[in-house]
Amino acid sequence: MGRGRKKARRVERLKSALIALLSVTAILLTTQILPGQPLAAGAGGVSGTGGQQAGGEETAAILPMRMAVTLRDDELQRYGVQYQREEGQLLFQQIYSLLLESLSSAGPAKAAGETAWRAAMATAPGVYLDWQTELPFSVVLSWFSVDNANLTGDVRRIILTEERETVVLYWEGEDGYRMAEVTLVGRERLAEAASGLKDNGARYAFEVERLELLDPYTMVLGQTPAPKIYNASNPTADAGTLNDMLNRLEFPEQTSASYDGAGALVIRNEGDTLRVSADGTVTYEAADDGSGRYGSMGRDAAAVVDNCRRLAQRLLSGLQGEASLCLQSVEEEHGVWTVRLDYTLSGARVQTGQGCAAEFTVEEGELARFRLLVRSYQDSGSTAVMLPELQAMAAMDARGHGGEELLLVYLDTGGQTATPCWAAAGELKSEG
Repeated sequence: MGRGRKKARRVERLKSALIALLSVTAILLTTQILPGQPLAAGAGGVSGTGGQQAGGEETAAILPMRMAVTLRDDELQRYGVQYQREEGQLLFQQIYSLLLESLSSAGPAKAAGETAWRAAMATAPGVYLDWQTELPFSVVLSWFSVDNANLTGDVRRIILTEERETVVLYWEGEDGYRMAEVTLVGRERLAEAASGLKDNGARYAFEVERLELLDPYTMVLGQTPAPKIYNASNPTADAGTLNDMLNRLEFPEQTSASYDGAGALVIRNEGDTLRVSADGTVTYEAADDGSGRYGSMGRDAAAVVDNCRRLAQRLLSGLQGEASLCLQSVEEEHGVWTVRLDYTLSGARVQTGQGCAAEFTVEEGELARFRLLVRSYQDSGSTAVMLPELQAMAAMDARGHGGEELLLVYLDTGGQTATPCWAAAGELKSEG
C-alpha cells in the first residue's frame, strides 16, 4: 500500500506540474514563413496512409531530402522526388546498391568547376541526391557501411553520371565541387537506375528562365506540391507516457528524486538532472564530474551522430507518430561535438521555435547534455493548397531573400497543427 501511494503521489505531482505549464508555447517568427492555405478533406483533401515509418528509422536516417534521375539529355527528361516520403523511399531502394558500389569504389578526388557540375546535373543517365545540409562525408559513408579514404571533407549533394564511357561521382561540399572516377560501376549499371521511370517535369532553377531569382539548384516538379496537414500534440502531457519515457532514459522512480522547479518537472538521479517542460521539451545535464549513464558516444563524427540518433529514437520510442528524424548538422570544436536532428513529415523538415527537434553535446566521448522537443504528429486527412513556386519566389524576393533556395517546411509553433509552408533557406537557421 505504501508503494502504491508513493506512485500515485508521483503521478499526481507530474500531472500538476505539467497542467500548470500548459500555457507555455514556443513562438516562431511566423512573419518569416509563407503559409499554405488549408483545404478541407471534403474539398479534395487526401486521406492519410498512416505510414511514415515504412522502411524503418534506419532508412530515415540516410534518406536524402530530394532525389532525381535524368533520363534523357538530348530532349531533357527527368524524374524527381521531393516532399513525397513514400515515393522517395521507393526511388532510394532502386538506386541504393548503385550508390553503395559507387561510393566504395570512387578513386582519388579532383577539383571540379561549376560548369562541369551543372553539366553533370543535366547528363543522362544521371542520379542526383541532396540532403539539404552539409554533412561530414564520413557520416554518409558510415550510413552505407563504406570505408573509402578518397572521400573526405563535407558533402551536401552527390551526382552519379557518365563521362566518356566512365562513371563519375561528383559531390558538392563546403570546399566547392569535387569529382572521382568510379571503378566498380559501368554505364549499363548506371542506366538501370532509370528503369521504369518517366519524366515528371523535375527541373533545376538554372534550367528554367522564370526561376532566375532562386538558388540555381532549387528543384521544382511539374506540379505544385499538395502536402498533408498534420495534427500535432505533446505526448508528455500524459503522466503514464511520461513515466515510461523516464524509465527508458534510466531515471527510474525507485532511485530518482523529483520536484517542481524553474518552470519544469525536475528529476535527479546519481548527480544527473532531467527536466521536462510543459511544451514537451526534455533536457538532460550530466553530473559535474561526468556520467556514464548512456555509455560511450564515440569520438568521431560517424559514431557520435549514430549514437545520438539512436538515443533520440530510444527516448521517443514511437511517440513521434508519423514523423521521422533526420540529421540537420554535426559540428566539432576543440573536441566537443554538437549534433542536431530535425523531425520530418512527408519528406520535409519540421521547423520549430527551438530551431531543431533535438540537440546533443558530447564531450570526451560522453554525453554532456541534450535537449529534445517531444512531439507527436498524425495525418489530419487534409492537404494544403500551396502557392506555385513562381509566386512563392516573388514573395521570397520581396522579403529580401532573393537568390536563396526555396524550401517546403512544416511549421510547428507548439499548437495543435503542423502546417506546410514555403520558406527561404536563410530563414531556417538553427537557433542552437
